[in-house]
Amino acid sequence: MQSSASVKPTQVPPRPSCSDSVFSSANCQDRWRLYNQAAHQATAPLQKQIEDLTKLATDQRAQIKELSDQIQIDSIAALQAKVDSATALKAKDVVRKESLRQGAGIGMGAALLLFAVIFGIRRLTRKLTVTKKPQARAAAA
Repeated sequence: MQSSASVKPTQVPPRPSCSDSVFSSANCQDRWRLYNQAAHQATAPLQKQIEDLTKLATDQRAQIKELSDQIQIDSIAALQAKVDSATALKAKDVVRKESLRQGAGIGMGAALLLFAVIFGIRRLTRKLTVTKKPQARAAAA
């Protein structure tokens, strides 16, 4: 890309004072033709520079759009990850509480079962009496 310092303006002759028409003289038409050629040569580098800058601006707009889209995609992914993380933490907390409840229920059930077994054994053994065999009685006497 050329900088504005490297573009050297071409001298454009003064605008002809005669009118450019079909009825004008050949001299007047020649002056207008030379003027138009000089004006075109003077503006050609500037036109090229304008085209280059326009293309650069278009390319930069496309790049900005692409980067903006990428930022939006990254933001959505970050928010989704944050939501997923929060959901996972809530699910983990729910599972932990449920496991705690189940453990407490199992412990209480086991304690109740142990109490029932002990109570049942005591009840059965209360009516039993231990008797010694006749041989054991004779040996003890």
